[in-house]
Amino acid sequence: MATPLAFLSEIGRRIDPLTDIVGICQQVSSLIVQALQLPDNVIYLQNPEQRLQQVAAAGAKFCQTQGVLEPLQLELGQGVVGTAALKQSSLCIADTASFGHYVVDDAPRLSELSVPLTYQGELLGVIDAEHPQAGFFSSEHQYFVEVVAAMLAPRLADLSAKAKMQWRFMPRSAKVNHSQSLNTGWCSQSQFMELVQQLLKHFYQPANWQSSLLQSSALFQQHRCARHQNFTALQTVQAENIRQQLSHLLTQMQQKEATALWAAIISDRYIDKRQGQLQLADKYHMGFSTFRRYQAQAVAYLGEQLWQLELQARHH
Repeated sequence: MATPLAFLSEIGRRIDPLTDIVGICQQVSSLIVQALQLPDNVIYLQNPEQRLQQVAAAGAKFCQTQGVLEPLQLELGQGVVGTAALKQSSLCIADTASFGHYVVDDAPRLSELSVPLTYQGELLGVIDAEHPQAGFFSSEHQYFVEVVAAMLAPRLADLSAKAKMQWRFMPRSAKVNHSQSLNTGWCSQSQFMELVQQLLKHFYQPANWQSSLLQSSALFQQHRCARHQNFTALQTVQAENIRQQLSHLLTQMQQKEATALWAAIISDRYIDKRQGQLQLADKYHMGFSTFRRYQAQAVAYLGEQLWQLELQARHH
């Protein structure tokens, strides 16, 4: 199995410059699909509610413009993935029809391999692969994914620890603002930034916007229209108003020399052309990691402008 093992160095090379947890998982998932020639692969991470949430995918579960399609959340012990997570042990099922707790994702498949991501005894997530052919996964497949998991887990743990450290050393005033936002029912700044990324990623699919985050935003709640009694009509009006708000800010960014490139990147990536990152990196004559850095800066700037509007809306 020399060819898949050769992908290990490529995985290390690809994830080394990345500092985004989801971006790292996406790279790993794509390379696993290539190495093992799978129809799909999914990476779950454990969320704050201790559920396993799909955060990255490749193959049938992934869309370039939308990310993970219909992402699942599983409880510990639920399905092959949840069982592997609960036991913190790899689980290779040759025939899922004989596994009583099998959970169908996008389509039923007969073989499933789940390898937990653990670091120093702590569960971080699960790498999961499926194949329509019964008995497809061999011990070599399992070994390969386990090695990948051993490479990935320390990176994820390190990035998670850095995020917690940033919170620990955050100025007290920022923590107070965060706490106040929670106490008043409004979302925190980090949650608001998550919402902004969601709105961009699913710009034309408002059904994928997280309603609980929208309801905790003063800025986007003001776009609700009371005269529309029909819920679907109300959602349609709200979605269109939110898109107009984002487009208006992008237009302002385009008119300033310092932010024009950021506006162009956001527009090409999420709104007008919805092009892939590799394609856009070539278009802007950047290395892939450099483009991702510019993209992150662009989204962060847009998010900060929206956050200032959010704070204004909360005081009205």
